Amino acid sequence: MRNTILVSSFLTILSGILLVPTNAQADDTVNCILAQSQGSVSPRCAKLLGLGNPDEKQGPADNGGIHLKSTLHYQSAPETIAKDNIVGLSLGMSMADAVNVMKNYCKDDPRITYTFLSMNYKGVSPKTQLYPHILECRLGSDNLRVDISPPVMGSVVTEINRDVFFPADASPRFSELKADIDKKYGVNLLPFTEMKSSSEATLYADASGVITTIPSRSYIRALSEQTYNVPGEIAYLTIAINSVNGNPSNVSNISLKLEDLRAKRDINHEVIKQLKASVDSKLENNNIKPAL
Repeated sequence: MRNTILVSSFLTILSGILLVPTNAQADDTVNCILAQSQGSVSPRCAKLLGLGNPDEKQGPADNGGIHLKSTLHYQSAPETIAKDNIVGLSLGMSMADAVNVMKNYCKDDPRITYTFLSMNYKGVSPKTQLYPHILECRLGSDNLRVDISPPVMGSVVTEINRDVFFPADASPRFSELKADIDKKYGVNLLPFTEMKSSSEATLYADASGVITTIPSRSYIRALSEQTYNVPGEIAYLTIAINSVNGNPSNVSNISLKLEDLRAKRDINHEVIKQLKASVDSKLENNNIKPAL
């Protein structure tokens, strides 16, 4: 399982996760209480803690957090990036559409990870309701993972990852795969060399739609400007291919990542705003007085 951490320059929003379907979960009351504090509530734990036994299709039980308001509309990435898709998945796609695409591709329902966000503000630690955050599915050694936005921007796709691994005796030829990738995504992957057994490229798009390409993969973190490679970038596609050990003519694996940085930054600011507002409202209406 994976935790999500949204970081701004002055505070950190932390997340807990709930995985559907569940794997190993706490099987006694003490461990269930600990799991609940971390945002993970299995049907068994929900029953033990008196929270009921929620239907997985209906989402997780109420965790006492605030309900985020949908205030942002997804702004499409520049056409040069917006037109790109990974096996039919594209940025800004609704969660329902993404689920259908993944189900058709993987021949099974994607696994849903739920998460909540929390922060510290004025000595208070507000948290959000659990919401669907990650969709995952697998078709053999072809792995797909999609990030879904918090409710402040509805539930839309903000990041797509695909990792495919090939056995050495049944791997695609680099020259053929390169031609297909170059044609679909408009890149020019460099061939393998004796000194370099990988070929990488990242296409960055700024707000005006200008594309900048660099011959390496991206290690950007959406909320850390220190990781940016190109000024003004708002979305990017990164591709990395590795050769088979001892056989540079063939490919051992390929990774693709498509991410909307602008959407994630806007979401982060809005989540912080709404969590702070919930605390300010509670403090403003607080009339508690201790007995003297």
